[in-house]
Amino acid sequence: MIKKVKTQGLCNEVYKIEKNNKEFILRFFKKAHSVKIDRKQEFKIQTLAYKKKLASKPIYLDKDLKFMTCEFLAGKHKKNLSKKQIKILARSLKKLHGIKYKKKPYSLKKEFLNYKNYLKDKKSKKLIKNSIDILKKNDKKKDFVLSHNDLNKENIIFNNRVFFIDWEFASKNNRFFDLATISIKFKLNKKEEKLLLSTYFSILEKKQKKKLKKFKIICKNYWKLWFKANF
Repeated sequence: MIKKVKTQGLCNEVYKIEKNNKEFILRFFKKAHSVKIDRKQEFKIQTLAYKKKLASKPIYLDKDLKFMTCEFLAGKHKKNLSKKQIKILARSLKKLHGIKYKKKPYSLKKEFLNYKNYLKDKKSKKLIKNSIDILKKNDKKKDFVLSHNDLNKENIIFNNRVFFIDWEFASKNNRFFDLATISIKFKLNKKEEKLLLSTYFSILEKKQKKKLKKFKIICKNYWKLWFKANF
């Protein structure tokens, strides 16, 4: 049996397949995004995450890069997070960030400059300049880790543990991009942000709080520009 999933994304058309008492996800790729997606990299990174019990098992990637299949993950998306869930999420994210991946890091600066080429309005130019200025001071090599880069609520599944789905934007990036995304999407208050950071880093320092604050600005600016470029 095959059934179209209710929640659909911009980059994929998603179906759930049931066969021989097993469940799978079938994703047909769509070209509806300003950022080029490397599907081979997506499959490889999801495989690495699966081995760490952070993702569903990838089954097959079409040689023409038109679709892929993976095992279905049962669980729930959360609108709000309890203290326990924040801790579990922080530990899972740290586990993801600890996976070794040798490819060249994704350049946020380059992405902002790319938007500069076709978003000419004053507001966009201001967002781009502001973001690049922040990155110059805060985007350090020591913080480059394997990142998901799209940790909205729909891409995080809770089922006694945490699983991440939809890996099309995953790459090496600054760890604070994922941390800031979680803080924004789940509307964490200052105490909850402190819990997130102290669980992730074990020893919490002021500079980590400052970086999170800066990357929240980066994320919000990035999403505003993304929305303008795609709609």
